[in-house]
Amino acid sequence: MSREFHVHSVPTRAEQVRTAVEIVAIVAAGLWALYTFVYEQRIKPLAEAPQFSVPISVDQGPTRDGVVFLTIHKRLENTGNVPIDIAAEALSVYGEKVESGVRHVQKADTPTYAEIDADVPRTTEALLCSFAKLRNGAVGGPNINFFVPPHSSDEESFLVAVPAKTYSVIEIARKDFIGKAPITPKIPVRIEKTPSGAYTLQSSQLEGEYDTQSEYPIRP
Repeated sequence: MSREFHVHSVPTRAEQVRTAVEIVAIVAAGLWALYTFVYEQRIKPLAEAPQFSVPISVDQGPTRDGVVFLTIHKRLENTGNVPIDIAAEALSVYGEKVESGVRHVQKADTPTYAEIDADVPRTTEALLCSFAKLRNGAVGGPNINFFVPPHSSDEESFLVAVPAKTYSVIEIARKDFIGKAPITPKIPVRIEKTPSGAYTLQSSQLEGEYDTQSEYPIRP
């Protein structure tokens, strides 16, 4: 009569310790990989400061009956890893005249910078258009926002009519209050009117305020 023999291998103490160490190492590696992924991909980016730019471009259209039509593109480009929002915005367009027969020479000379600017002066003559808007991120603003996700952009466009023979240059003054979305607490901003009749923004809080000023020549 044949018999079946079953051999049971009992691991030694050293083998048990080695197996336990391997299991702990595998679990630790998995936890570290999970933590690194969650931290690097989710937690760390949300703690970063907003990074963005606020460029303005102008497209000149046709001239009709002595009036040139300009399309102003007001962009917000989010180059960072956190979403951003505009709490309040203001933009004004002025017509400028070039002073004929006059040259203005301005010099700057410091140990780290030198410049000579022999420029023809331009004078601001008239306000062509102006607007200001309080959004959701501002105190008292309506329930609208200008939300821009990470690594994306958005823009607003405005059509401005300029007397072609009157103004050869336009000046665009822009002010924005921008913060990481959602903007909490809300930024205390109010709309005010300047002596020239333009609308602008005023706030006791300087953080989040970005001012830009640009000039664009009008092609004949």
